[in-house]
Amino acid sequence: MAPSQPGRQVQADGLPAADAVRRLVTRGRHATFPLAVSSRAELSAAAETLRTALASDDLHVIASPGAGSARTPSLTVLRLVDRAEIHRLHDRLQALVAEFRELAHRLAAPFQLHVEPACVRGDPYPDELDVDGEAWSLYVHGEHCLFTSADSGTEIEVHTDCPDLIDPWFLLRYAESADRYPDIRAACVEGFHDISRMLTVAAIPLAPNPTARPDACPDEDAPAGGNPGATGSAGDLTS
Repeated sequence: MAPSQPGRQVQADGLPAADAVRRLVTRGRHATFPLAVSSRAELSAAAETLRTALASDDLHVIASPGAGSARTPSLTVLRLVDRAEIHRLHDRLQALVAEFRELAHRLAAPFQLHVEPACVRGDPYPDELDVDGEAWSLYVHGEHCLFTSADSGTEIEVHTDCPDLIDPWFLLRYAESADRYPDIRAACVEGFHDISRMLTVAAIPLAPNPTARPDACPDEDAPAGGNPGATGSAGDLTS
């Protein structure tokens, strides 16, 4: 999705006028505003000033510092899924989270039994597991394992020590790869940013019941890492 090119409706401080941004930014159509700032601190302050001026919790401001001579610091504004849509999809979102966690537990249990001990020792380990008659290939990286179904192509990224943990980007990727929950996928026009907002507004905890090894699980109140580059913002300073 290419960023829109807004007119130069800016204030004395160089920031875009809030009313112009509200009119310009619609679902699926974001706007990027270059800024003449000389430090990350100035860029962060500009982003916070714009957020305050917009006074709208569904307008999301991303500050990008730029890199090299080809890019300049900028602010990008996205319009995220609104609260009415989130409330309408609340039960579906809860069902998706429950389904993700149930499958994550089913996969984590044999992983901990047949794969993890070999990983810890540095020995060769199976690159595929049979779980309830379905073959799943494994891609182990750190505390996570990406399981891919040989039958359906479904992908699920599991925190193998804490399978209850929900990462917004991994949750959305599961729904997409499984070709399930089309209503939720359709609501995530802005990918990670929309699904993360949906979970927050719906008050669905990211790790309500850390089990298996509680000492290895992240704090329940800590935000999930996700994939902030999912909508093209890999160089973002703040989001």
